[in-house]
Amino acid sequence: MCGICGALALAGSPAIDPDTLTRVRDALAHRGPDGGANWLAPSQGKGGSRVGMGHRRLSIIDLSTAANQPMVSRDGLISLVFNGEIYNHAALRTTLEGLGVSGWQTSHSDTETILMAYRQWGMPGCLPYLRGMFAFALYDASLGKLFLARDRAGEKPLYYTTTPEGQVWFASEIKALLETGIPRAVDETALFHYLSFLMVPPPRTLFAGVAKLPAAHWAEITPDGTITTHKYWDALDAAADYANANTMPKTETEWLEHLEPILRQSVKLRQEAADVPVGVFLSGGVDSSGVAALVGGHTSKGKLQTFAIGPDATYPDWPDETPFAEDMARNVGSIHTTVRVTEADFLNLLPQFIPMMDEPVADPAALPIHMLAKAATKAGLKVCQGGEGGDEVFIGYDDWLKFSRLERWNRLPVPRWFKKAAYYTLVGLGFGHKFYVEYLRRAAWGQPLFWGGAEAFTHAEKQRLLGRNMQQFKGRSSYEVIGPLAATFATKPKAQRGFWNWCTWLELHLRLPEQLLMRADKTTMATALELRVPLLDHVLIAAMLNTPESLRAPGGRKKYLLKSMLEGVVPQHILHRKKQGLGLPLNSWVMRTYGPYAHTVLMAFAKKTGYLSPQAVEKLFRQQRGQHIWYLLNLALWYKYYIERQPLTPPR
Repeated sequence: MCGICGALALAGSPAIDPDTLTRVRDALAHRGPDGGANWLAPSQGKGGSRVGMGHRRLSIIDLSTAANQPMVSRDGLISLVFNGEIYNHAALRTTLEGLGVSGWQTSHSDTETILMAYRQWGMPGCLPYLRGMFAFALYDASLGKLFLARDRAGEKPLYYTTTPEGQVWFASEIKALLETGIPRAVDETALFHYLSFLMVPPPRTLFAGVAKLPAAHWAEITPDGTITTHKYWDALDAAADYANANTMPKTETEWLEHLEPILRQSVKLRQEAADVPVGVFLSGGVDSSGVAALVGGHTSKGKLQTFAIGPDATYPDWPDETPFAEDMARNVGSIHTTVRVTEADFLNLLPQFIPMMDEPVADPAALPIHMLAKAATKAGLKVCQGGEGGDEVFIGYDDWLKFSRLERWNRLPVPRWFKKAAYYTLVGLGFGHKFYVEYLRRAAWGQPLFWGGAEAFTHAEKQRLLGRNMQQFKGRSSYEVIGPLAATFATKPKAQRGFWNWCTWLELHLRLPEQLLMRADKTTMATALELRVPLLDHVLIAAMLNTPESLRAPGGRKKYLLKSMLEGVVPQHILHRKKQGLGLPLNSWVMRTYGPYAHTVLMAFAKKTGYLSPQAVEKLFRQQRGQHIWYLLNLALWYKYYIERQPLTPPR
């Protein structure tokens, strides 16, 4: 795990400045405190280097200097910087050696395995062989091309931009790219969609001119400045390939027998592919409890360490799950740490939280995850496993059950003109901010009702929120994002187009990589901790998407297959308790202690930028809508820090 960066100087642009490369690299020092290095391609004449790469290292696999990056092949033709872990790297190395691949160096690192896999299969031919999480950049001097790649689920981020001078730069975080001196401006289309999804859909970012490589994509960059991106993996296509390569079970018992070894292998790979101890984030819910149970209290590197977080007091909007986590820790025999969050912690952390995220990812759970990571780092760990993705892969949300019912009702023979009339009537009566009215709007216009697991504002309310400088978006909808995905989904074989598959497939394109996994990466790597998520293993996803829809949530029983696999492994009172979720008591805190602070910041932002209507923002405060104020406060503080370049201070 680490931070990577680099640049390709396009034809006619200046050579790569070594000092700029170092400055960009060291903006990622928090991701890799164990060392840093640069590589510059040999100069052509007196013109200077046209390609450069930088790396900050967090040593996890092969702790020796032989695994240092940037890594260059023995013949000097291939150069690589890599962020992530390839869990099957040892087996893949054996495969490559069996194929006669030679020229290995002295490391046993997964970095070198990627380099040699590229040498054997090229790009994108090497990508299907990699089982893990990764973002990497590879320069092939024989082709004069720079390649970028991001893992299937999007666990690792990768950004790129073209500077006014004509250099293409890439980095693990946007803050590093800003060190090149690129203009700081808002992508207003990205802002418009943020108001719907609580994150910016790829490939845009909230910074104009900065792009993020979407999950499961690779890019080719040529010296003339041409950047082409390609999708190399689709969950439903992978599911079809999986079904063709394996004998598919028929009964529930057979499915459980088929899935359980994949689940166990996924956890095992992520626990053992490290030369350092690996802990577990243990919330006390089904997903993380299952991971902890499958790891067991005693590992090859000593006793397991687990970490949980909870409130310091009783709040109606943040139930305390730590007693369940402590029960599970006793069950597996781990060394357990419980972190308590106070309101003061939250207020003091806010100015650090905005810079670490690069873009506003307005998920309040990000702050507790960061505090967990700090505790794990303090305990001496560099790696933990977590339960992210379990809800999306195994159907764990109450909302998804609600949408399933709504879709069935939507198929009733009610004319669309009637739905439109009902929608306009409800909006006219002042109910446009209610999401049941938004779902009626989608039904009336023939759109899917499910747009993802996190939605901020309805279409009607978002239109009212638009300020004087966002009037070009009046009448536009964030269906611009959903529509192309829905059209692609409609091309899949009929057997794959069930409702649960739509939910999981859509989340893999939007919320998972750009909100849930983004928050996990940025908040943990800010403390130099790597978080691994076994429930998003691509083999497990492909297998799960083949399971009959009738087994996903029969009778409304969420995570039915996962819970069935964990019977006898996780205690019953944890396995079958009501889902609570990780969050913060925003309604309590936003409208009380830092309500005046939020009001001051937001009203100033709205009036100065013209992005939000001051009247609409004021209405949110009158309605005491702390959650929605938090969404906008993240945006305003991001703007203050990154665009206006003003320091942030804790609310008082």
